Amino acid sequence: MIRSVTNYDVVDLLIMLRKIRISVGVLMTAGACLAALPASADYEAGVRALESGNYQAAMMEFTLEASKGNVQAQRRLGEMYRLGQGTTPDLVQAVKWLTLAYVSGERDLTDTLEMIRGSLSEAEVVRGEQMALEWLEEANRTVFADDDTSSLYESF
Repeated sequence: MIRSVTNYDVVDLLIMLRKIRISVGVLMTAGACLAALPASADYEAGVRALESGNYQAAMMEFTLEASKGNVQAQRRLGEMYRLGQGTTPDLVQAVKWLTLAYVSGERDLTDTLEMIRGSLSEAEVVRGEQMALEWLEEANRTVFADDDTSSLYESF
């Protein structure tokens, strides 16, 4: 049965598209700011721990660095969640961290993200991406705490 499109459907679609455009703007702004952050000694400690098989220590170091916006740590942490290294496998967390790395410039993660998304329900994918968006929005608030960011939203 084919349903006719109402004005309410069109309005709902326009509202959804506006929200998506705003979210993409926030992702791009926060991602660009965070991509400029340098790697640190804690990240290197995480790499050494990972290479020696000490997954719990690597997970701890990468979590600390990823939460500071270190793109390489976000990528490593996402891979550890995907593979279950130092934790039980958690593909929703993998989507979160790998999406954060992707929006910060790690474009070669496209295939990995698509593979993970294919293993999850739509609700799980949305939850992982929503966690990434929330993280970026919080980072955006922190980075621009003293600035008026309303102009970012007005441009969309």
